[in-house]
Amino acid sequence: MITYVTLILALSLDTFMAALSYETNKIKISLKANLVISLMCALTLAISLLCGNSLGHIIPKNLLKWLTFFILFFIGIFKIFDRQIKKYLKKNSFKPKIVNLDFCKLTLILQIYGDYAKADYDQSKSLSLIEAFSLALVLSIDGLSAGLAFETSLSWIFWICLLCLGLNIILIILANVLGKLTQNIKSDFSWLGGFIFIVLAFLKL
Repeated sequence: MITYVTLILALSLDTFMAALSYETNKIKISLKANLVISLMCALTLAISLLCGNSLGHIIPKNLLKWLTFFILFFIGIFKIFDRQIKKYLKKNSFKPKIVNLDFCKLTLILQIYGDYAKADYDQSKSLSLIEAFSLALVLSIDGLSAGLAFETSLSWIFWICLLCLGLNIILIILANVLGKLTQNIKSDFSWLGGFIFIVLAFLKL
């Protein structure tokens, strides 16, 4: 269970940082938007864990061990360099005229990943449910990948996702409170999540 709690903490750091940046940019996340984001993160993790269970029946144990190691290790490395990647995306803005990635609104997803505030695309300073869903898609990518590295029972998946849901809701509220107390917070904890993923990767060996 400690492994899964650690996984959820690593995944939830992105949600916390996104909510913190929204408060810094004076963009309101309503309770409904909070629930959409948190529920989406929990559901994608559930789907990923279910797929991870299926992999355990298809792929030989020896191969699966290394596959799950590389999934978690790659996510960890990616998260460590997350800030630099976002700076690059923000600098190049990834507009359609620069990169032709309009299929399924991939351009918008890249823009939101580079700058979470881009999810407020109508610039209303309040996150609508559709905008919250767009942000949730970006925040769910890690969970959708990381869950594949774990094999667990259906009953555990329910409790893991319930914990993920609750923690995300709490962290968004906490980020809103901290943002009001301390303005212009520039800290980025993505590197910490990266190291946690790398530790989880080596625990798989």
